Amino acid sequence: MNQMPSHDDPIRSAGPLLRSGEMADAIVEALEEDNPEKVVTVADHSGYIRVEGPEGLVLRRATVELILGRQFGMQELALIMTGFSGKIEMTTDYVRWYFKTEATPEPSATKEGTS
Repeated sequence: MNQMPSHDDPIRSAGPLLRSGEMADAIVEALEEDNPEKVVTVADHSGYIRVEGPEGLVLRRATVELILGRQFGMQELALIMTGFSGKIEMTTDYVRWYFKTEATPEPSATKEGTS
């Protein structure tokens, strides 16, 4: 696990706060896979897990489904996400936690090279 950035760090991080358990473990794995260009910081505090990435993170439903081996609805995330840092954008295909205020491109529901 990486050390959490300090509040004085100029790079702002965003991501979910998850209730610990098997679903949270799958979400963390999916976040790491969906954000290969970022250092995903995971801080396990026994009862909850804080996950953050510089400038934010994207979680794709398809990635979670591959990891779980079953269908996954984004509403399931709401059952274990007790909070988050940054802003949030949620669709049926992905969730994005972010800090940028200017318009940013919508993440693709599938990763490049896969369908």
